[in-house]
Amino acid sequence: MISVIVPVYNVEAYLRKCLDSVVNQTYGDLEILIVDDGSTDQSGKICDEYQFDKRVRVYHTDNHGLSAARNYALDRATGDYIAFLDSDDWFENTALERFVTVAQSTGADIVACRFYQEYADKTVKPEGIDAEFVVEGDEVLKSMVIDHKLTEDVWNKFYKAGLFDSIRYPEGRLFEDKATTYKVLWKADKLAYTPDPLIHYRNREGSLSNVHSMKSLLDYWFVYRERFDTLSPISDQYYKAAVSEAVGAVSRMWRWYAGCNEQEKREANEILNDMRIFVEEHRREVTSGAYSGHVKAACYYARMRSPLIFNLLYSLNTLYRSKNRNRYFEQ
Repeated sequence: MISVIVPVYNVEAYLRKCLDSVVNQTYGDLEILIVDDGSTDQSGKICDEYQFDKRVRVYHTDNHGLSAARNYALDRATGDYIAFLDSDDWFENTALERFVTVAQSTGADIVACRFYQEYADKTVKPEGIDAEFVVEGDEVLKSMVIDHKLTEDVWNKFYKAGLFDSIRYPEGRLFEDKATTYKVLWKADKLAYTPDPLIHYRNREGSLSNVHSMKSLLDYWFVYRERFDTLSPISDQYYKAAVSEAVGAVSRMWRWYAGCNEQEKREANEILNDMRIFVEEHRREVTSGAYSGHVKAACYYARMRSPLIFNLLYSLNTLYRSKNRNRYFEQ
């Protein structure tokens, strides 16, 4: 049996398409756990409509965020496998059947897939590796962190339930996927990848992942600072990869810093100093050829602490984003 976990918050315009894609799967042995995370629109009522299907269990909770909603469902899931679907996205009709087939034919603990990117005016064909592969042991984590064959998203993967026995999502923080997926991969003995695009991911400009508030920028840093502490001792390869990720998070801060208000900047000053210290400690890595020009520039100019420079970086980054709206950004 598959436990399908759908956290819901104020998505009334998209929710039926999401839930229809779950209840109409060609694979039928499901329990569908829908967690209405304190929605203030009609989302909660729409969730209740789907209880005509006996496989559906709807939970209404106070608003505690995406991580809390996922954790709430994980604590109640009884399936052999876990699948996550965000409430503005949707499955291909055969997605779960395909996941199960690949998992059972390969013996994989995790199955990953490609996905369509949905924008208001177009569907973007999936990127990523266009061939199946299977990795085992140490190669599972390496396939994401070092080889970059996989994204860090939780929702384009299918998991044996036991992988979550001691893992939960960090509550009250953004970028919960980035903080958690690598830990799940680290526990897995085998991962299989299918190039089939089984998920439709909806890009929304107002989604939390596209809002560059100070909280968003700091939470992004916390993820990769923690990953540096965790992964850098494993090997020289992981050290280099973890430094690269953390420096990328610092660069992200400086590129969006000018868009934050002054009070947020003052409150974050201690953490910002920690970020500057990190870059100073790893200056050799930052100035090497391993980084893109915008990362080097952002980290270099941040040392000047010049409002003019921060405004320039912010303007250039905003312009770049506006010219590349129909692109899936990891940062």
